[in-house]
Amino acid sequence: MKTIHRIVLASALLAPGAVSLAKPAPTFGVEVGNALLCIDQVDNKYFYDYLSASFGKPYKVDAGAYWFKTPGASLWGVNVTDVLVNDPSSPAAFIGAVFQSNPFALTKAINAAIGINFTPQDNSAYPLRQSRAGSIIAYANNNAKMYCAKSKYLVPGMR
Repeated sequence: MKTIHRIVLASALLAPGAVSLAKPAPTFGVEVGNALLCIDQVDNKYFYDYLSASFGKPYKVDAGAYWFKTPGASLWGVNVTDVLVNDPSSPAAFIGAVFQSNPFALTKAINAAIGINFTPQDNSAYPLRQSRAGSIIAYANNNAKMYCAKSKYLVPGMR
């Protein structure tokens, strides 16, 4: 599968406009969804390449992350507006996504689709919600931001 992504990226660089980069790969739900749920590996180089092949270069680098606009992408029936992966300056390996939904509705959608629960971490009006695997859903203004973060120092080869 990585070979396909490299071919698409190379084609786009050699013949701009010949390949549409603004749509999610057919494997988006599995690849990005499982990483966000912390049930798959979080490898920033892999996800940088994967997202670049589908959506083009990141539109910004901010707060230790490369940010990609993701038109047409959805997970668990909820639109995904952005996906971010850590850049080399970050002390953690992570992947995150911003959804066009509030955290409560996103947790319901994930539970209905695949049966994973998220537990509020306190009794505040805007609690973080966490899965047993360690995935976090937080408020991002009126939307939800979901992420999975792991220490780089625990991942071989990322030091």
